[in-house]
Formats: sequence, structure tokens, C-alpha cells
Amino acid sequence: MRRQMPTRALDRTRLAAAGIGGLAVLIQLGQVGNPLRSAVYERVSAAAIVALVVLLAVVYRRGRTSWWTVPVVPVLVTVGASGLADPLAGTALSLALLIACSLYDTHRRWLARMAGGIVAMPVAVAISPAVVSQATSWHAPSVLGLIPQIVLMGVLTRAFYLGLRRQELASTRDGMLARAGRELLAMSDGGQIRQVGERTSAALVRMHPGVALLIVFRDSEGLVIAYAPGAPGELAGRRLTGATPDPAELAALVPGFRDWHVDGLGGDPATAPLLMLVGGRRPVPDDLVDAFRSLSYQVKLADEAQLARAELEYRAHHDHLTGLPTRAKFLGAAQDAIAGGGAVALLTIDLDGFKRVNDRHGHAAGDELLVAVARRIAVAAGSHGLAARFGGDEFALLLSDFDDPARAEEAAGRLCAELAEPVLLTAGPVRIGASIGVAFAEPGVTVTDLLRHADMAMYTAKAGGKNRVVRYGSDHPVSV
Repeated sequence: MRRQMPTRALDRTRLAAAGIGGLAVLIQLGQVGNPLRSAVYERVSAAAIVALVVLLAVVYRRGRTSWWTVPVVPVLVTVGASGLADPLAGTALSLALLIACSLYDTHRRWLARMAGGIVAMPVAVAISPAVVSQATSWHAPSVLGLIPQIVLMGVLTRAFYLGLRRQELASTRDGMLARAGRELLAMSDGGQIRQVGERTSAALVRMHPGVALLIVFRDSEGLVIAYAPGAPGELAGRRLTGATPDPAELAALVPGFRDWHVDGLGGDPATAPLLMLVGGRRPVPDDLVDAFRSLSYQVKLADEAQLARAELEYRAHHDHLTGLPTRAKFLGAAQDAIAGGGAVALLTIDLDGFKRVNDRHGHAAGDELLVAVARRIAVAAGSHGLAARFGGDEFALLLSDFDDPARAEEAAGRLCAELAEPVLLTAGPVRIGASIGVAFAEPGVTVTDLLRHADMAMYTAKAGGKNRVVRYGSDHPVSV
């Protein structure tokens, strides 16, 4: 399959350096041929030049250099240049390898390679026979003058590489943050939001070896580390001693990481509930700290947005006074229960005597009474039921997971009795009752039909003297 051309700027630069550098090295084969050298030495010199081309190809193919290339390259350059008619022409060999390898080297390897390149040319001249028009020694100005050129080209190439590398890392970070932002906008679960934050922060740490991120939250006892990508050892759950992170303590917890940035994420680090700590073995670049800060804010805002959505969802589907589900949410749950195929009973509850309490003691007492009634109905719902307030003094109860319809009727009878018990309000004790209609789900009955049946049974209970339970389709109401 045809290999595609590289798309990243750094990869294209490496390809150009390998190609042009390899060509510059191969051209020097035409200069091999010193009359004062033996034919064997000329072949060795040519082989050294070819080996340099192969090494360039291997480095490009692997996408990295190794320490063994640091001493090998100067030796090959020295052997290759010393076999040329003019050993100074071997400067092209040294520069080509230095420039190409600088695009892969670590900082220490680059410095070592610079030193090798500086030594290679004088040595090549020193061991070459004097066949040029004027005898040249290794310490001649024409030779030593090559050293600043080699250093300059090495420094410029390294600076160019580091600039491309920073640009590439910044572009990759921006892409990661953008993807995380899109994912977070679609999240409606706090656990998923934190997973996206942890996954993205771990990826950022992997991109920058020697950097650690600590996410710390504040509880009633102080600061606790919640997440620590890049930090050696298991620090999650570790408690810090002070009200604010102490650099000395952090250096002890994360050995070798001396530079720390502390951010309260919009608040004072001494009081903020959530803190971001970025540490490094060397000073951490500001743009990387900004990337972690941006991600932390994204996660924080997404979490707050999720809580706000949950709050709005709750307010939209729950009664503001009693906290019980509203009619729409209740009927949706009833529809799901019917679709599940299990036993389902729907109770509609209308309070008896509520208006009298409201008129005598005022609306505040009426609201207090409704809250107390809602609490009793919610208790009757248990773990397999759902209580709701339809409005005014009308409530509903959904019961499921019972093996005998008689048990649902018994539950309705107990609830009717409990609602008839006195309620102690701020204004004093009051007593009311409740008319309850019960309807059971049957094949072919929709949730609308089931609610209508329960309402009809409730009206029958109210017409029959109130404070009682009537099952739809039964001629024997249960009085309390």
C-alpha cells in the first residue's frame, strides 16, 4: 500500500532533512579519491559515507535516535571526510547528520552530538594527507572557522525543532481540550464528566513527561488528594496537612518535583473547595499550566451545569411544596409499570375536610398539612411504589410488585386510616380524612383508562360518605 505523505509540520521537516541531508552526503562520494591514500582506505571512506546515508534513513524510519549514534556519527564523518580529496568538503557530512539528528534528539543527546560534530572535522583534517594547493593543519583558521558554523547550524536547527515541537504540542493540546469540551457538553452524569476529565488530564500528562497533576478537594477536615496523574506512587485519598498546599510537603510526597503551581479554580486557595496543583521536575511552561486550568474549569463548569440541569429537571417534575412528583412524571412512571407487565395498582386520593382547615387556620396551616399528608403517602409507597401530588388536595399512589390484589387494597385501607389520624400543626392539632379510589391494570387498559377508573372509584367513595376506599368494579367499598 502506498505510504501517505506526513501531514504534521514536524514530520514534513524531518522528511525534508533526511532527504536533502542524504543527498548532500551522497554527493560527497564524488570527492572520494585522495592520491596519497590507498585504494582500500578510499573504499572504507566511501563505505563510511554510505553508512551515514543509511543511518539517516534508519533514524527517519524509527522516528528517534539512540545514544549509540552519538559516538558512531563522528567516527563515520571523520573516516569519510579524511578520504576526500579536500577533507574540508566533509563539513557537509557533519552538518547533514547534525541537522537531521537534532530533530529527534533529547537535549542531552543533542549537546553530546554537537561536541562530536565539533571534534570530527579537525580530526579528519589532521589525519588527511596534504594534497590541496596549500597545506592545511587541523588548527588552521580555515578549519577552526568551521566550528562556529557547525555550532550555529546546530543551535538554529535545535531552536527550529523546539519551536515546531511546542507548536505541535500546543495544537494537540488544543485538539484534546476541544474534544473534551464537546464530550462534556453532552454529559448528563457526574461520573461520566469526571471520567472525561481524568482521561484527558492523564493524556496531557503523558504528552509532557516530568509533569504531575494533583486534583485536591476540601472537606470538613482539610485537603484530600482526589486524583494524581503523573505523580509516582498512589496518592489518591492522601490527606494534606495544611489549609493550603505546602511546597515542602508536596516535594516530599512527589520526589523530584520542585516547581508547583497552585490554583483555587476561581477562588482563594485557602478556602476554595477544589484546587488544581501542577508540578514538574523543571519549571512547568505557562501554556501547559493554562491547559490544565482550562480542562479543570471545563470539568467544573460541566459538573455545575449537570447539577443545574438536574435541579431544573427536578423542579419541572416535582411539586415545589411537598417534593412529590407531579402528574406528568407520575403518569410516565405508571405507563412504564404497565408496559412491564407486572401487577400495578393506581390509587387516587382526595382529602376530606381540607378546605375547613384551610379556612379556619389559614393557607400556611393548609400548606403545612399538605406536607404532612405527602409524607404519610410517601411512606405508604415504600420501595416499590410512587407517590405524587396532582394539585390542590389531590394525590395519587402507584403500587407494584405485589402478588395479590388484596394486598394493594389492604395497603389502601391502611393509608386511609393513617390519613385520618390527627396531624399536629403549628396552629394546633387537626383531623381530616381521605377518599381513595383503587384501580388495577388489566390487559388492554392504558394509563389514561387506569387513571379514569381510579377517579371513578374515588368519586364513588366520596359520594358514599367519604373517608373510605373503593375499588373500581367492586360493589363493596372498604370503609374506615
